[in-house]
Amino acid sequence: MKNCILLFILFSCCENRIVRKSEVVGSDKEIALTLAERKWNEIYGKATISKQKPFIIKQKNDSIYTVRGSYPEDMIGGVASAEVNVRTKKVIKYTHGE
Repeated sequence: MKNCILLFILFSCCENRIVRKSEVVGSDKEIALTLAERKWNEIYGKATISKQKPFIIKQKNDSIYTVRGSYPEDMIGGVASAEVNVRTKKVIKYTHGE
């Protein structure tokens, strides 16, 4: 009986947290990249964005990161760019050059 009570207390004290697949986890850089890439794929298409790898990620301040695509030097055209707040996990600005 004591074991049952102990188990009940143990399990009732533990935080039951369900992580949704849509929840973004990882380092701040990984969060920024994931959110920017999701937004770009949604707006500009996965085929367009996949050609702009590797992505360049820079920290602007404690919670804002800039993420942009890159092209080989011999290619002409613009790249996707985004500002991401990693604390609120939201893309606050995005664009694509011409």
